[in-house]
Amino acid sequence: MLEGSYIDETTPRPGERRIGPVSRPTRRGYHHGDLPAVLVREGVALLAEAGVAGFSVAKVAARAGVSSAAPYRHFPDREALLAACAAAILADLTGVLAWAAEQAGPDPVERLAATAGAYAGYVLGHRAGIDLVYSHDFGVTHREAVHEQSRRFMDVLMKLAADALPAGTSWAGVADLVYVHVSAAHGYAMLLAGGTRPPQNVEEHAARATAAARDHLTGHLARLRG
Repeated sequence: MLEGSYIDETTPRPGERRIGPVSRPTRRGYHHGDLPAVLVREGVALLAEAGVAGFSVAKVAARAGVSSAAPYRHFPDREALLAACAAAILADLTGVLAWAAEQAGPDPVERLAATAGAYAGYVLGHRAGIDLVYSHDFGVTHREAVHEQSRRFMDVLMKLAADALPAGTSWAGVADLVYVHVSAAHGYAMLLAGGTRPPQNVEEHAARATAAARDHLTGHLARLRG
């Protein structure tokens, strides 16, 4: 599911490449009283290494250098910590896409196409919790934190798609384009990530995803105008 976060500083400034919670910093443990942010950071790193099946509050606590009971002062259960991690991943990914569009220049097609490359590069470069974001069924108690960040993610793409499409395109038409756009980038990246050999050149694959998205968008616009 795609749809709040304990880490809000992930959206990059113009010209800044961003590294948010899914970066893999040297393990430092808990300090300066910011335990929730440390737990989310270490939780996302654990997801990148072990996936949802290998995720536990105890393992996150160990990575953060605190007792197994300490996380429960901030997150009542495993699902709460997972939801915070999912929201942080979405915030980071949203920032990556916004940054890529900004760097692509003024052309609306190029701006949207760049997000496909950024998406594929993100998945291949981090592999952090993408299965959690799309397929984990969060309970009602924890769902809103994830949904709120998901709305921000979709808002970025909907705005870029609306700019690329002819004026007057319906909301449904914009949403359909976004769905195909994200599905193509996601599918390409996940097939590569799940292959027998890890991709060696992430930037090259990201460029291919951008080119494929550009071709699709150009053809789609030609059909609409023809």
